Amino acid sequence: MSEISKGRMLLTCLLGVIATVGIARFCYTPLIPEMTEEASLSEAVAGYLAAANYAGYLSGALLISFIRNLALKAQLFKLGLATAVVTSSAMGLTTSEPLWYLLRYLSGLSSAAGMLLGAGLLMHWLIKHRHPAVLGLFFAGLGIGIVITAMTAVQIETRLSWSMQWHVYALITLALIIPVFFWLPDFSQEQPLTNTATQHSALPGSFMPVLQFAYFCAGAGYVISATFLIAISESIPALDGRGWIIWLVAGLACAPASGLWDRVADCTGRWQALLLAYLLNALSILILIVSQEFVAVLISALIYGASFIGIVSMMLAMVGRLFPDNPTKPMSRLTFSYGLAQMIAPAIVGYMAEHYGNFENGLILTLAVMLAGSVALLWARRIETRADLETARQTCPS
Repeated sequence: MSEISKGRMLLTCLLGVIATVGIARFCYTPLIPEMTEEASLSEAVAGYLAAANYAGYLSGALLISFIRNLALKAQLFKLGLATAVVTSSAMGLTTSEPLWYLLRYLSGLSSAAGMLLGAGLLMHWLIKHRHPAVLGLFFAGLGIGIVITAMTAVQIETRLSWSMQWHVYALITLALIIPVFFWLPDFSQEQPLTNTATQHSALPGSFMPVLQFAYFCAGAGYVISATFLIAISESIPALDGRGWIIWLVAGLACAPASGLWDRVADCTGRWQALLLAYLLNALSILILIVSQEFVAVLISALIYGASFIGIVSMMLAMVGRLFPDNPTKPMSRLTFSYGLAQMIAPAIVGYMAEHYGNFENGLILTLAVMLAGSVALLWARRIETRADLETARQTCPS
């Protein structure tokens, strides 16, 4: 592997996730009101397009789970970066709904590459070079992307058509990925790490399915705000025209939160920190249900941004450390569940919003799912605790 500093490697993978998820994925959220007004995009179609994006994300996660070759992972990572640029620009070149679905699906594939392949390559590099396998800075890219899309939206929403706005986001994505192609190390001679011995090798087979269900619920809690937060804000008369502020606050909360959650987990333990993040995410949804005041929605966005990134970063880093020989495989299994929720939930909530004329019922359903995920998280923790006790009993001398 070619020599590169830790800072350069972190920045390389960070730029990749900002481009593929932070921009190519999240720019759709501030564009929904613009497309609704100028391109006759309905709430239902907006939800279906988000579902198509996450179908691509889910497909990518499933594909990545079968790949072990590091050189191939690096090549697909770069392909995902290029796809993010092309699909974003192409969204502004057509008004065909079938083509929109295809483009958002392909964009979802690129997001999976940026998130999972980027995280896996980074974790492999960190472990190989004996650095702490902490991904807090990497996942900060999601928040940075939200901030960039929010700041860009306020500058261009009244000056450019919805189609031209897609091209602007594509250019930003292109500028971000160019350094990655030059800085990414050569993985062609690399082999997966072979140290598979971990303290949790005795975990029963039920552990991962329960954890996947918990992460599925977290995916639903995340995606509804990620897709509809600005649309929800703009639908409230008192917040008309201020949706970008809400989105900016979510991004500003998200950017530093992943690193802060690493510290919380060090102090309280990863399970306690994860449960706190789940409950905070549920609280952000509850606030949207009970109040439509500007300050309340602002607080909801703040809590949402800080909590969802904590769930993602802590969950994926945890399973990555448990399986250092091929960290992208367990990450992909969890992300498959997360992506499945992201594919289903926006379509359901978008349909409910169009049917009932508001987002309240969809938010109530999302809150219930998030609380179910919290229970599943406690269940997974109990499974691990029992496994640890059984391992200790077997290894202790009589």
